[in-house]
Amino acid sequence: MSSSGRTGGTPTSELWRRAREPAAAHDLAERSLARDEYVRTRGVAQQAARLARPTHLARPLRQELLAAAWLHRLGSEPLPAVEAARAVRRSGHERLARVIACAGPTPELAALLDAEPVVREFPWPEADGAVLVALLEIAVVTTGLDGARTTPAGHLRSLVAATGSGDPAVRALVRVVSRIAEDTPARSLLELVSPRGVTP
Repeated sequence: MSSSGRTGGTPTSELWRRAREPAAAHDLAERSLARDEYVRTRGVAQQAARLARPTHLARPLRQELLAAAWLHRLGSEPLPAVEAARAVRRSGHERLARVIACAGPTPELAALLDAEPVVREFPWPEADGAVLVALLEIAVVTTGLDGARTTPAGHLRSLVAATGSGDPAVRALVRVVSRIAEDTPARSLLELVSPRGVTP
C-alpha cells in the first residue's frame, strides 16, 4: 500500500467493518492506494463485474467478488494481497480474507519467494469461496497494469516491460495463466472477458 498519491484520507474502522460491501471496499481502495494502483484495481473490479453476469452469481456472492477485487492490492509489495487479507480477517471477514489471499498469482509468488505457503495462513476457501477465487484470478490476469481490459498475453508483456522477464511476479503470472488455460470452464470465461478479436 503506497503512502503517496492517495486520493483520500485514512480508512476508518467503520469502512473495514463493512469491507464485504463493494461501496465500502471501493472507498478503502480509493483512500489507501496511490493513483496508478487505484486505476489498476478499478480495472480488476470492472472485470470482476463482467464475470459476475455470465456466471449468474447470487447477489451476496457478486458483492463479495467485487469487494475482493477492490481490496486485493491494499498491502505492501511483494505480497500485497496477503497484507490485505490480514486486514480483512482482523475486520471479521474470514472467507473474504481467504479469497483475497488464495487468488493467483499470490500463492505462486509466495512459493517463488520462499515465503510461508499462503494456504498455511489462509486455508483454501470451500464451495462458493473457491468459485470466487477462480473468478478473481481471471479478473486479475485480464487487467493490465494501466487498468485496461487486456488478454493474459498483454498483461504479461506489460509486466515484463515494467519488471524484467526474470522477475518472480512474471513467473508467477505465467503459472496462473497456464493453470487457467488447462481448465476449460475457466478458459471460456477468460475468453469471454478478454478484448474481442485478440487471442488470449
